[in-house]
Amino acid sequence: MDLERLNRPVSLTEMALRELRNAIIDGRLKLGDRFSEARLSKMLGISKTPVREALQELRREGLVQIDPQRGTTIFRIEDSEVDQITEFRQILEITAARRILAGDRAPTCRKLRAIVEAMGKALERKEIMAYRLLDAELHQVLIDDCGNNYIVNAYGLISAKVGALRTRAHDDREVVDRSAGMHALIVEKMEAGDTETFCRLLVQHIQNAGRDYRSWLDRRRAEEGATDQAAIEAETPGA
Repeated sequence: MDLERLNRPVSLTEMALRELRNAIIDGRLKLGDRFSEARLSKMLGISKTPVREALQELRREGLVQIDPQRGTTIFRIEDSEVDQITEFRQILEITAARRILAGDRAPTCRKLRAIVEAMGKALERKEIMAYRLLDAELHQVLIDDCGNNYIVNAYGLISAKVGALRTRAHDDREVVDRSAGMHALIVEKMEAGDTETFCRLLVQHIQNAGRDYRSWLDRRRAEEGATDQAAIEAETPGA
């Protein structure tokens, strides 16, 4: 007996979660910004209950901190956490890649080649946001195709934060172009079955990303320092 497949409608909580997560990742919500549930509810045009539930999930993902007295704060990141994320990415992505290369790598190679070609077209059109999404997709393919659900679940702990940091680092076109070149080379080595060179380049690529995140942090600190100094001078008589 055949039964008609039912499609469950997306709940308001899921919609709020998706929109808030995307806004953090793509930079519409800035790191360190603070919001009340009421303000977010008004911005999304929904009641506070689904927003509250979405924020709890974002807290579990490490994207927000929730203080009952002070509201919700978009996460801020420091150098030490960047280093920890970089190390964790290396462990997971290298392990995943070795598993893929030890088996039938052809299906993964086809996916990666298609993504790299799409990346090139996105850059030709100067669609940096599209490139960022493809960047995340490429690394997710390595994780998803490794055949180990524990690796997939562990990567989920950092994937949103990595996406948020990628957006900030990619405000520098030189970083984007270097990243694109490395992606193409990495895929080439997987297609060739050159496991050791592939893994060496992937480690270098992940470490480069960590360095790019730290460079962005340094620029942000310098900008915040300049803003604070300008405010002090504006308030100082005779300045």
